[in-house]
Amino acid sequence: MNIPILTKLSEAKVNGETCEVEGIILSAGISENGTYYSPEVIESAAPIFRSVQCYADHPKDGEAERSVRDVVGAIEDSWADDGTIRARIRISRAHDWLITMIGEGLAGDLSINALGKTKVTRRDGRVVREVLAITKAHSVDFVAKAAAGGRVDRILKESEAYSEGLKLIENIGIDELSEARPDLIDSMRENIKREFYEKNTGGESEIRKMEREIERRRFALKREIVARFLLEKSGLPIKAREFLLTEALSVQAESDKVFESAVEELISRHRTYLANLSCDGSIRGMGSGKMHDDEKERERHETRRLMGLRM
Repeated sequence: MNIPILTKLSEAKVNGETCEVEGIILSAGISENGTYYSPEVIESAAPIFRSVQCYADHPKDGEAERSVRDVVGAIEDSWADDGTIRARIRISRAHDWLITMIGEGLAGDLSINALGKTKVTRRDGRVVREVLAITKAHSVDFVAKAAAGGRVDRILKESEAYSEGLKLIENIGIDELSEARPDLIDSMRENIKREFYEKNTGGESEIRKMEREIERRRFALKREIVARFLLEKSGLPIKAREFLLTEALSVQAESDKVFESAVEELISRHRTYLANLSCDGSIRGMGSGKMHDDEKERERHETRRLMGLRM
């Protein structure tokens, strides 16, 4: 994106004989229009300004290309120096008036038009636009912040508008943001979740572990409910059902349908097993030999009913 940079040619050294001006054109920190430059960005961006043309004033509104009549010089060299970008600017002899004004301290405000990558962040308790990298410099313009006749330059307008935008961001509440940009809130949630995943060692997040454990328990509980229902419906004795429940829960099945079939088969086999314990379909040891015939018949009848045998 375009980065309008407002700064001042500080510590200027003027050589009228060679028409050269040397000084600081950009410093690390927060600029007047709420833009932050880190020392690292300043260090890497210094060479980008070499050979960039310098103009008198900003381009006029709608002006795609600059007029050659507005060219006042060019940056011959630029370098990083303790958190600043210093530059040596050669001014054309056709514009020696500018050298005179810089020497007299009447000129020296700069507007640097550059392209770069930025993000909105917080620095020193305020919302600012942080420049992550400066990728290309278009021009360095000598400007007057308050020009005669009340003229306000285009890029100054852009800078003021951006500053107002940063103030709006500073004051907006989460409810307002959620209503105005629900897509942005969803994106923020996903970013936070992804960052949490990435920070966890080994690429495995605690949230994912918890999600898998919850899913495992939900799956096991569902299988237990199905098994208990089928066992209750079977009519087998309580002790038999308790025994079969443990065995049923150990069944490995890919689908619920396969699991139900496996439990039903387990119940059927156990019913057959119980029936075979007695030659006549009754369980041995269900009653003593001292029982009367009618008592024995009732025991046999109940045993057959529990095992699902025809009576």
